[in-house]
Amino acid sequence: MTRFLHTADLQIGKPFGWASGRAQAKLQEAREEAIGRLGKTAQEQGAEFVLIAGDFFDENTVSDDVVARTCQRLSAIEVPVYVLPGNHDFSGSPSCVYRRDLFEEQKPDHVRVLMNREPVLVEREGPGDEAVAILPAPVERRRERGDPTGHFGSEVGPPEAIRIGLAHGGVEDFGAGAATSRIDPGRAEEADLDYLALGDWHGTKQVGPRTWYSGTPEADSFKQNDPGNALVVEISGPGERPSVEKVSTGAYQWLRKEEALQGQEDLRALERWFEQIEDPLHSLVRLELSGGLGLEAMSDLEALKDRLENLVLEVRRRGEVRPKASEEELGAIGSGGYVEDTVQELRSVSEAGGERSGAADRALQLLYQFHREIG
Repeated sequence: MTRFLHTADLQIGKPFGWASGRAQAKLQEAREEAIGRLGKTAQEQGAEFVLIAGDFFDENTVSDDVVARTCQRLSAIEVPVYVLPGNHDFSGSPSCVYRRDLFEEQKPDHVRVLMNREPVLVEREGPGDEAVAILPAPVERRRERGDPTGHFGSEVGPPEAIRIGLAHGGVEDFGAGAATSRIDPGRAEEADLDYLALGDWHGTKQVGPRTWYSGTPEADSFKQNDPGNALVVEISGPGERPSVEKVSTGAYQWLRKEEALQGQEDLRALERWFEQIEDPLHSLVRLELSGGLGLEAMSDLEALKDRLENLVLEVRRRGEVRPKASEEELGAIGSGGYVEDTVQELRSVSEAGGERSGAADRALQLLYQFHREIG
């Protein structure tokens, strides 16, 4: 019997260049800190070793300080760690991060990078323990072609061992995606593998009875594909079906909210959603808003978004809510003279539609906000 932790796609050193300064630093640090959380999970779950199925680093050009901190964090994991190069930290380049002198000098002895395709036997403490063999499929180029597991076969590796494949790439039934290499989703059965540990897909996903993507242990986008986990895998013996348990490992939650706003009730519902966010300091929010609101409701919406941005780590905005002034609101702005003339002119442009209508709506909104501020 063997029990291990399957993870992938930490992409340590990922820049998050789109994020604000504070959020960028926090997100980068969270990916490094994920190493410690994985080590703690391995200890709590009684894992004998850890498999990292590619893209441990975000690229081969990560800075030396990132490499040094990563090696230091790896030293805290108490069990063997097997790292597979992926398409971000591919092995075929002379400048591969795993060939860097700094990494080779500071890498802990219990960390092994699987740079070639030869099967590797896991070191086990008990003399009567069954052999466990890892069949690696390291990615040699950023844009790998073909199936990286094509060399797997029943004749590869010791036949009486628990056989674990370790690979990085997409599978056929994912459809179009970023990966140029495609892994046969039936590879585990064809190659007599007891388990095929995959990386590249950043969410936890079962491909078959013996084939899983662990997903990234720390979410890195607003895709709702179940990121932020690692898998605890137990195999009782050669040929036995694996038992797979998903364990949460993420520190930050990435929330996506889509809403069509048509009135104050919709706005109140959005406010209730904001108030129910658990741990807002460790949350990123993507707002995708549409629809139209009156001028007063638009002002309330802007105030609500300001409150959210002051509280959560990062807010990304998509879509547009159009101001739609009521007769009462227009009357409140224009009470005679030049201001009333301006309001009526903007109203005419708005009602006429066309390219200038949006600008006219926003101008009316600004006038209304100014009117509210001066009383």
